[in-house]
Amino acid sequence: MSGEGPHRGEPRPGRGGRGGGKRGGDVLRLPGPLLRHRAARRPQTVPLLPYPSSAVLGTAGRSHAELDRRARAVAARLGALLQPGSRVMLVYPQGPDLAGAFFGCLYAGMTAIPLVLPAPGATEAVPAAVRRCAPDLVLTGGDTWTPLAVDRNRTAVVEADGVRVGGEPVWRLAQSWRTVGVLRSAPAYQRHHDDGAVGGRLEAAMGHGDLSDVMGELAQAVRLGTDEENVGWIAAVHGVEDAVWRILLPVHLDAGR
Repeated sequence: MSGEGPHRGEPRPGRGGRGGGKRGGDVLRLPGPLLRHRAARRPQTVPLLPYPSSAVLGTAGRSHAELDRRARAVAARLGALLQPGSRVMLVYPQGPDLAGAFFGCLYAGMTAIPLVLPAPGATEAVPAAVRRCAPDLVLTGGDTWTPLAVDRNRTAVVEADGVRVGGEPVWRLAQSWRTVGVLRSAPAYQRHHDDGAVGGRLEAAMGHGDLSDVMGELAQAVRLGTDEENVGWIAAVHGVEDAVWRILLPVHLDAGR
């Protein structure tokens, strides 16, 4: 499915070599492999933000092992339907389903385009966003699959939550997942801006290495005592929306190590 504009291209060039090179550490520091590492070493640890009012907002209090299991299941289903490099829109409110779907895209080597719902069922903006972004597939929760006003002859819609993905049990799909290698520069995330009547717009893709570098900067800010609002501001300056840094940063911090 063809898209329009620069959002179909390569990840945007970054400062100081972001998107290429080795800044930010080896492949283990990329968000997907890092979660796999955490799940293997500290499966029951719950990744948290160091801010009491929103400590579990991004990962919703799920352990490394649970996030990894959800991600592997989503990635296995995506891999059966699409090629690596495909673009997947995630239609969820904040919570564990969004976190599992986002990491699942990273595990599958596909680009996540979050469309974060303000509340469960608040799907009015979805049709225009799908037309504008032209994703290869839409992932959404079981409670919103039916009401999504999406032409399924043009765009596949798959239900994915903590129990089933595409109708199959998460535990079974998770066991069938096979590792997909990704480059630091491979597209991982695109931010969608809802501009109302015009249908929104997409920023250029960020690579896996870009996300790793931004999370490294945010983690350093946290270690220096930066408050939650300013951590969010730093993330926004780098093009990472609120829901996404709240998913990735707790795993990067891993306060229980």
